[in-house]
Amino acid sequence: MNRFFSLVKRNLLEIVRDKLSLVFCIFFPLIMLVLMQVILGQFSERPQNFEIANYSVGMCVFGYTFVALFVANLIAGDKNTEMYNRLRLAPMSTFCRVLSYVVAVVPIVCVQTVLFLVLSLCFGLPFSIGLVVAFFYLMPSALFYVLLGVLIGLVSKNERQAGSISSIITSTVGIFAGIFMPLEAMGTFADVVNYLPFVHTVGIASGVFGGNFGCIYPHILWVSDYIALTLSVIWVVCRKKA
Repeated sequence: MNRFFSLVKRNLLEIVRDKLSLVFCIFFPLIMLVLMQVILGQFSERPQNFEIANYSVGMCVFGYTFVALFVANLIAGDKNTEMYNRLRLAPMSTFCRVLSYVVAVVPIVCVQTVLFLVLSLCFGLPFSIGLVVAFFYLMPSALFYVLLGVLIGLVSKNERQAGSISSIITSTVGIFAGIFMPLEAMGTFADVVNYLPFVHTVGIASGVFGGNFGCIYPHILWVSDYIALTLSVIWVVCRKKA
């Protein structure tokens, strides 16, 4: 256990040391939220998915994809270092080494989420108990994207490959999670999208802002299932790479 937390500390220090990537990871989605609210403020009417209660959650989840990209690049880069090769000889499973990256990035995800919620309050989102509940129910969504970043980092040969795959995921989330366009605009294809995890990572918290706690289900079940599936795939990959 001590070795595990020592590795968590090392990973966290590596993350903090890369200040440019860290700032981009946390603040770029926040800047996008500000710009969109300023632009949309010029219109008398706006689509429902661009209302602050819906769009802020969507952008928060979109921010998690940047964390996934960050984690993917970190793991892909570490795999080509001598330190990682030495860690493979340590009395610790590959799966535990990989989970240390997940634990190390938890503080970043929490800070990012709090900043999004505070910024949303500044743009008119009313404070309620739903805001606190939404924070806790956004954590499973964050965990899913962090695990997705871990998986991308594991299967990628280098940082360039990890970045390319992560960029595809980021674009996919922007479209299929209903962040930049309403799902109704997709017609019958929206039924297919509902089987993907992305829309559920947003839906798990968007209605909570308005006090609609019933919207948590079945979204939480979909997200939990995809977390379990991603963890299983990571475990299989780790077994093959052990």
